[in-house]
Amino acid sequence: MGASTDHALGRNLRFFVVKEDAAYPGGRYGTSNQKALAGGDAAKVLSTSMEFTVTRNDRMDARTSRSVMERITGKQEVSWSCESYLLPAGSTTAPDIDPLIEAAMGGAFGASTAKTYKFSDSNALPTVHMMRTANDVLREDLFGCYVEEMGISASGGEEPKISFSGGAFNYALTGSGTTEGTGSSATSLITESGQGVNFMVGSVISFNSLADKIVTAKSSDTLTIASSSWSDAQAITPTTYTETTAGNPVNGISGSLVLNSVTLPVTAFDVTVTNGVKALSDEAFEKGTSDFVAGYRSVKGNISVRARKDFIKSLAQRYVQTTATADPTFSSVALVVTLGGTTGYKVVATMSKIEIDFAGIEVPEAEEAVLSLPFTALGTSGSDELTLAWNQ
Repeated sequence: MGASTDHALGRNLRFFVVKEDAAYPGGRYGTSNQKALAGGDAAKVLSTSMEFTVTRNDRMDARTSRSVMERITGKQEVSWSCESYLLPAGSTTAPDIDPLIEAAMGGAFGASTAKTYKFSDSNALPTVHMMRTANDVLREDLFGCYVEEMGISASGGEEPKISFSGGAFNYALTGSGTTEGTGSSATSLITESGQGVNFMVGSVISFNSLADKIVTAKSSDTLTIASSSWSDAQAITPTTYTETTAGNPVNGISGSLVLNSVTLPVTAFDVTVTNGVKALSDEAFEKGTSDFVAGYRSVKGNISVRARKDFIKSLAQRYVQTTATADPTFSSVALVVTLGGTTGYKVVATMSKIEIDFAGIEVPEAEEAVLSLPFTALGTSGSDELTLAWNQ
């Protein structure tokens, strides 16, 4: 908050995410039935990014002036990313970031004592409605968000983190303003001159003690909303919610990594799920992304471990050749990573079949050598490259 004017501050950021209805990917953006958010949809995040761009092409036909005189509107594109601590909530409570894990993996989670996420081969990956707001200064909403990448990382005693990135169908920016005139059971909310630009279709606003009023259309300084009443000179602000979150961060010193039944004291571990999403944004007469297709999925990662005598077999088994002319064999082994040390608050990543890929051995001038073990997780019976079990 500034001395005289409010500023959006990162320390006051609130982030919310909810899974959209399967029948309405895009969350019925810009309609009176737009997917709603609530305090229970809050998720604590370390960082977020939301990027909204619209292509503007210079008009290039012949003209007497060398100046660009006009531009032509092209497609819009929406991208986003976020990072959070691993926050198991204990008992049977799903993690705050649950909608994004489901959007990344597609599989239902179950079991009465823990939450387990598995892949789905269905193209029907869930989409989510995502929002962030700060200090009643601004609110950004993304509709029809899909997850292209999900990553989990842990290294050097640092807190394990989970990250997501992808694209979205639509975007709405909400600022603030003041009412101009009064309204009684009206649907046309007029703002003071020049303030209408602070709102977009899909904006969610509060005024006169009313909240969650969706802007379904706008013209200059007039916003179309559901029937409402207000008086003159009332503040119009972005709607936010009281956060309800659960869970504490997994620390960076508890857990284990078991490769081929051998526990390794790793210096770093990471795994990334890439969904191979193809956004359908090339149709004529569509302003942007209207749907997406999930392509081949890949699950890849890396393990770093010091080059200790008894760990060399973890490196050697990536390539086994019996004679100079024989074809080599490539062994597949199991990998189980446990993040956390308290029962009920662990996250367990299981990859039942991984193949160690190739990388050089790092041998510094005087320090200990480090084995880098990049890997690719394979499916054994389909859709089981990775299982994430929460609240173990």
